[in-house]
Amino acid sequence: MTEPPASSASLPSRALLPWIIGSFFLLTFLVYGSSLTNAFVRWDDGLLIYENPAIRSITPQSLKTIFTSYDPELYIPLTFFSYQLDFLLGGTNATIYHIQNLFWHTLNALLVAWLLLKLTRRGWLALFGGLLFALHPLHTEAVAWASARKDVLSTFFFLLSVIAYLQYRSDRRHSTYFGSLAAFLLGMLAKVTAITLPVILILIDIRERRRWDRTMLMEKLPFFALSIVFGIIAFVGKTGVLASSSLSEKLLMAPKSAVFYMEKLFVPVGLSVLYPFTGSVILSRLDILIPFLLFVVLIVIALISLKWTREIFFGVAFFLITVSPTLLNFAKGDSFYFASDRYAYVPSIGIFFLIVLAFERFCHERTKPCVIAASFLLAALGVLSTLQAKTWRNSETLFTQALKISPDAYVARVNLGNVQRYRGDEEQAITSYNSALATMRKFGRTGAGLNRAESKTLSNLASAQREQSDLTAAQSTYQEALRKNPQNVYALLGLGVIAGQQGNNVEAERLYRLAIMTAPDFAPAQLNLGALLVGLNRLEEGVTAYRAALDLNPFFPQAHYNLGVALMKLNRPEEAEAAYREAIRLQPKYTAARINLGILLFNIMKDPEGAQAQFEAILAYDPSNTQARSALQQILGTH
Repeated sequence: MTEPPASSASLPSRALLPWIIGSFFLLTFLVYGSSLTNAFVRWDDGLLIYENPAIRSITPQSLKTIFTSYDPELYIPLTFFSYQLDFLLGGTNATIYHIQNLFWHTLNALLVAWLLLKLTRRGWLALFGGLLFALHPLHTEAVAWASARKDVLSTFFFLLSVIAYLQYRSDRRHSTYFGSLAAFLLGMLAKVTAITLPVILILIDIRERRRWDRTMLMEKLPFFALSIVFGIIAFVGKTGVLASSSLSEKLLMAPKSAVFYMEKLFVPVGLSVLYPFTGSVILSRLDILIPFLLFVVLIVIALISLKWTREIFFGVAFFLITVSPTLLNFAKGDSFYFASDRYAYVPSIGIFFLIVLAFERFCHERTKPCVIAASFLLAALGVLSTLQAKTWRNSETLFTQALKISPDAYVARVNLGNVQRYRGDEEQAITSYNSALATMRKFGRTGAGLNRAESKTLSNLASAQREQSDLTAAQSTYQEALRKNPQNVYALLGLGVIAGQQGNNVEAERLYRLAIMTAPDFAPAQLNLGALLVGLNRLEEGVTAYRAALDLNPFFPQAHYNLGVALMKLNRPEEAEAAYREAIRLQPKYTAARINLGILLFNIMKDPEGAQAQFEAILAYDPSNTQARSALQQILGTH
């Protein structure tokens, strides 16, 4: 006798449901609440959030930008839109972004419980599985890292789509079916890894021994059509990554990654933001051979188990199918990183499914010991997650932890140097950069990728030397960076800055223009060229350069501000006012822009109320600003 379809499982009573939802939110807050005050980290947070002008407004232009560009590898417009909402609420206050991540993660845990309820029709098992998902340390990266928004957001719509599809199989309502399809679309707009959903739907059909017929296949076609479209979009963004490793490397690294995630699901210690792999990828290495054999054994066991049950096959297949889009993502330029914790976020559901079924079998007539064991397990996972979340407190704690786990992770050393440099500790930054260079030369993969990585690190080292006013050393290091990679526009830009500081304006201009020729879409070179030309009183040329920078990046506050300064020198106050206002719109705490705008409004536009508003706005976020306070007193004294 066949079992009823999993979709027949119903939710808890209306009286109990709010308590369940509240308990999930309370538990995730207790575990991850301290992470809400974490700072942004210098690990994509700048690129995606606090240095990303495209999220600083919700306008036709910004919406066009997020829907027509990559991040730079992934197509994630819905994720960018969620950041736009965060910025609207709290600017670049990191807490707002962390709150939204925790919100989506908690909803995901509830949806996991709902999905398990439909699959197992066991209420307490479903809740246990949802709590495992909510509290597991391997998921900390997805929760505590603001840039992992794409993972939690995509997962929400992925799970919602699967649940809606299962519901459609029961009620056969078109609205439910199209709701599932819409959720799937939104999931891929958040992150394309949701692309595996149609295969998961077929996997569920196989588990439930559903009869294959034309209706079953036709209802899957729109899902597969969307997958193909987004698969093509994803391939375009990932072309560079996919081309940076050989077929044999892909075939050998995939099992290592999959087995690593499974290991960390059962033993979640030693977690890090970076898991570098050094040396040759060959089967004779034990750290390649053993995972490869375990991977094969896992698949064989899953297939053999089909003789007695489809549950083991389902759990293992769910894990492998959903982890598959990430298994080719290990090559990063000159380095291999065989794992990222967040990549196990959805795949873990397959393993949790098997764990809750194992608990059910073991707990038959052993209710009390099982409750105690489950409670102890969840408490232990919660403690580990709380500790792991602390490593994301700021960039320094994050990369220090990464180096403890993997001392050869030279990318962590480079990022640690960036942290030290931006806080003004150039001496320590120089030490970190030199250590990173020594490590990458020892462990990095030889070739163009390593040359680019060395060149980038040398540019960072040169910038730190320049900030120490050691222009001779900085110039030599920038030149070495260019020898490693003649296309390094940051090295060209740095040499241009040094030439300008030395008074060699002709050479500075040549270097800025060379940077523009090398990378025509490199807006900072246009910005620096504009500043040089304005300083030489070539004002119209400077304005042209600033406008070129803004054509490349309309969300560049510094370029709008500099343009305003140049326009004032050309006695074009109306245009200058517009430029200052745009800089402020993009960066509301842009003090220099507000001061210049306030002066312009008061002295030229004869608008004391408008000027007063600008200076009051500055004092609202910077009460100690003496220039704004003095200007405000002057305005109030005059009127």
